[in-house]
Amino acid sequence: MHPRSAPAPCLPLTLTEADISPPPSTAPPDWVRGVGFWRCFIAVCIPILLSAFEGSVVSTALPTISHDMSLGPHSSWVATSFLLASIVCQPLYGQLADIWGRRHLMMIAVVIFGAGSAVAGLAQEGGSLILGRVVQGLGSGGIDLFAELILCDIIPLQRRGHYVAIKAAVYALGTTVGPILGGVFAEKNWRWCFGVNIPVCAMSLVLMWMWLQVSNGKGLTGEDASSDSGRTSALRKFLRVDFIGISLLTMAVVLILFSLSSGGAALAWDDPLIITTSVVGGVGVVAFAFWERSRWCTHPIMPPYIFSNRTSAAAMAVTTIHGFLTYGFQFYLPPFFQTLMGATPTESGVFILPCSLTIVVLAALGGPLLSRFGKYKLMHIGGFTTMAIATIACLGDWNDTTGKSWIVFTFVFGIGSGIIVSTTLPAVLAELTDKDNAAATGSWAFLRGLGSLLGVAAPGAAFNGMITLLLPRSALSIDLQQQLGSGHAYEHASAAFLSGLSTADKVEARHLFGQSFMIIWCICAALSIVGISISLVERQVKLRTELDSDFGLKGKLETSEIVLQGFDKV
Repeated sequence: MHPRSAPAPCLPLTLTEADISPPPSTAPPDWVRGVGFWRCFIAVCIPILLSAFEGSVVSTALPTISHDMSLGPHSSWVATSFLLASIVCQPLYGQLADIWGRRHLMMIAVVIFGAGSAVAGLAQEGGSLILGRVVQGLGSGGIDLFAELILCDIIPLQRRGHYVAIKAAVYALGTTVGPILGGVFAEKNWRWCFGVNIPVCAMSLVLMWMWLQVSNGKGLTGEDASSDSGRTSALRKFLRVDFIGISLLTMAVVLILFSLSSGGAALAWDDPLIITTSVVGGVGVVAFAFWERSRWCTHPIMPPYIFSNRTSAAAMAVTTIHGFLTYGFQFYLPPFFQTLMGATPTESGVFILPCSLTIVVLAALGGPLLSRFGKYKLMHIGGFTTMAIATIACLGDWNDTTGKSWIVFTFVFGIGSGIIVSTTLPAVLAELTDKDNAAATGSWAFLRGLGSLLGVAAPGAAFNGMITLLLPRSALSIDLQQQLGSGHAYEHASAAFLSGLSTADKVEARHLFGQSFMIIWCICAALSIVGISISLVERQVKLRTELDSDFGLKGKLETSEIVLQGFDKV
């Protein structure tokens, strides 16, 4: 690290609000417009686009993939295995980032992601496909977390909204393009859903090698990770990583997810295996919470003090619910359009554009609004209120086969979701310090991913459960009831399946699908209302304008020094 250029003796060690009061327009130009900063930012955004694309591309292609690979009731694992792997690794990545820095770990994550894409694209049976998705998820989790950490390290919290908005817009662009290309690939060759990532990963690695020039920092080690003493210290610190906490958390999440995905599908809800995994998973959550608070856990992956802060804890809950709603609502729209409106996979991807594009636009606007006014609490309340209105409206008009009203519903939902996208992490960090970035961001990323994961698994379980409940009372033939029962309903949620039925069976099957999708919209509406209630618990505080990070940009001045000197000149 270069020596600090001598500051004025009167500069206080602890900045007060008066010391950092200049408006955003007075930010030093070399911090905002520096070539190194923008290169770093671009190098971070390209992997984010890949990660977002891969998280959503299977939503339109999954029925086709499930049919070709004969996945049956296990089809949901193509999506959930990716999400599960991406979230369980993030708290661990947060600790590793404080030991070895962000740059090299980010590049390793891209390599892992590319390897998983190759395995999934070449898979010849379901097990290999799901394995590839798990490897992809491990890489995606690292990409998402390290990108957030790098932005936290190089941009002060109060100014971060503008750049987080751009990043969120890139992420939203990936989730928008994903379903559309997924539908195109499903009609041509679904393996391109994964193969298209490989050349982009290679390009991304080259750009990161050249442009991602950030400091390794000191973090947990107290030494520069690139020095000999730093490497020795890093190895010692590695032995203090919270492996017990990581193991407990992973076990609990996997078991609970298995119960949600398999209950009412491959296995009955009262099956001993489902009951056992549910109970053991719940016990694992309790054991994890106790371990993190115990005196034996010296470096918890999810530090309890973060959740003891009212605003941070409420913002974490807001993050989880928002992830559930945004991912779950968009994930189940394509099969809804395919079964209720007769759309092809490609058309169903196009039909969710009003929602996806609105999220992109509002995510891009939400960050600057947060930087300008700092009112994250008001934005959370407004966002959840808008989503509640949209999802409640969905409950009354599923018979609209023209889709006109659904364009309005999804557009309104996109407004609510987009408002919140860029505001959850700043709210989590509002009452914390920059030294808490890795731990807090790792916890936030885990809960955001957990919400997305539950947004796929829980509505899917409810959907299959409702189909199973309604089938005995339906007029469908025994053969069709067997096809749709035992967790196979989602596999057949496509226009192609309905087109092969007689007129009477088509009407009856469509009615069954419509009633089952209503359960999903009910869940979304209820959670939107819960989100409003939790948002009211948050405290509204002024966002920090100073930056104190050991992992800033390399160059003449560390990022934190540039910000301090900029304020000193005002």
